[in-house]
Amino acid sequence: MCSKTLRRAARALPLALLAPLALVALLAAGCGKKGDPMPPPRTIAQPVADLAVRQRGLEVVLEFTHPKATLSGLALPGLAEVTVYETSRPAPGGTPPALDPRELALAARPLVTLAGAELAGTISGDRLTVRFRLDAATLEPPLARYYAVRTLARGGELSPWSNVATLVPRAAPEPPANLQVTARKAGVELAWSAPAAAVEGYQVYRREATRTSYGAPLAQLDAATLQYQDATAAYGQRYIYTVCALAVKTPAAVESAPAGEREIDYQDRFAPEPPPGLRALGGPGEARLIWEASPDSDAAGYVVFREDPGQEFRRVTPEPVAGLGHLDSGLGSGLVFRYRVAAIDRAGNLGEPSEPVSTRVP
Repeated sequence: MCSKTLRRAARALPLALLAPLALVALLAAGCGKKGDPMPPPRTIAQPVADLAVRQRGLEVVLEFTHPKATLSGLALPGLAEVTVYETSRPAPGGTPPALDPRELALAARPLVTLAGAELAGTISGDRLTVRFRLDAATLEPPLARYYAVRTLARGGELSPWSNVATLVPRAAPEPPANLQVTARKAGVELAWSAPAAAVEGYQVYRREATRTSYGAPLAQLDAATLQYQDATAAYGQRYIYTVCALAVKTPAAVESAPAGEREIDYQDRFAPEPPPGLRALGGPGEARLIWEASPDSDAAGYVVFREDPGQEFRRVTPEPVAGLGHLDSGLGSGLVFRYRVAAIDRAGNLGEPSEPVSTRVP
């Protein structure tokens, strides 16, 4: 209630109750008034924490995860700009000296600022990739280069500094040659030829055909390994692969230019193995068949074939059998029948049949 109402009520109350009532009146003195509105939260993107750098040929590649939230935890409305900063220090023997992040904030200069369509072109999925060329004449003497990024939220302010990524550029090796990509049942198989000069190893990259950047290497291999099987490839996907020769791994990878790119439409065209352990037992007018499961996990069922006396094998189960057995009835007595069983997968690929077995129907 407001103060006027309290005064009218006070005239009708005993004196002993007036003191508590006065306290209530003081608390109600601001009745009907609102405090100053709280300022809206500042729109500042969370700092990038996974900035990574590598040299690929004469190109520097910087990658990081696209910020999605503000410092206060709200959804980020989007990025207006991304700025890459760089500073450098001599690196005797190729070893970069330690650099305090506070020193980077004072010494770094803006290297490139991306906005609009140029910024949109660097984003693929939740990753942002920035590339720029090195001047080959600046590779000697060794110079450590330190990179950091800051992002500007749309309608907001600059983010804090990212983590620091360090690179010591050097002459890159020649790329591998003759890259071949082949679909196999167990995955996508890659093979290539080694460059003429010795290298530290190889890095294998894969991206979905709809993406524009590779991200982290799929595998890092030693110099003696010239093939790789991607067992994580999923049927129904289109992938693009490449391989880079590796000169050094630390403080950041220095790689060759990519060994070309190979695209593959990885579809399930591989039939399952036949089921082992097929046995047949003849009974009056019938033959009971049992077998073990195909070793392939994608086998969805089994197809039974029968050879009648003097004829060829023909399919006797129009629909695949879901279990590990089948009763073939309506057979003539006193005859010998031969059977084979093949596995079929979910994509309809029918495998080779098992070795035949015979049984006599009494």
